[in-house]
Amino acid sequence: MPSSFTPGISGDFCFSYSPVLRGLDRSFPAFLSQERNISKEKDYSTGVMKATAILAIALIISASLMAIKVSPGIDMDEFREGKYIHLDRVTIEFDKTDAEVSIQYHLSPFAQTYMFLFGSRHLEPKIREIFFDFDEITVQEIGRTHAKVLVNDISRQSNGYYLHDTRQLGIKPDTLTLVFPDGTQRNAENAKETPNTFYR
Repeated sequence: MPSSFTPGISGDFCFSYSPVLRGLDRSFPAFLSQERNISKEKDYSTGVMKATAILAIALIISASLMAIKVSPGIDMDEFREGKYIHLDRVTIEFDKTDAEVSIQYHLSPFAQTYMFLFGSRHLEPKIREIFFDFDEITVQEIGRTHAKVLVNDISRQSNGYYLHDTRQLGIKPDTLTLVFPDGTQRNAENAKETPNTFYR
């Protein structure tokens, strides 16, 4: 009667293969330990980089605050009540129903540092605040000391003229300049709003 046969790997194969398996059993824990060490090193490196970045930011901010104290040219009265931007001049150039607006400003030393570290995009809400009373604006450019804004439908057309109705300004500039299509200009000091005007 033929002997019973059990499907599977032959005894000879298991005998020759088992040392390899035993070797893997011994090496696998070491492999896991090595992976854990690599992961710990990566976490440590990431932590060191974050700490270095925070320290660098703190040093830059400290240097800016020191500059405020020792620089006689900085008038901190301009930046009271959290107003970290001071408008030197706002120039509105009318073009039919639209206008291009140029803004010249200077920032507090702290705001300059913040902008240097994190970019000018964080200043956009403040630029938009100036034109809160305008219907449609597009911020085209923001720099360290200037910005450009396009204002649509700033005026309306009527009987061959363009009429501009007064609009409030969110931040008062030292000088507001209106430039009309024929090249003439009109200035207003410390303006809180744009004046009623018309042009062709």
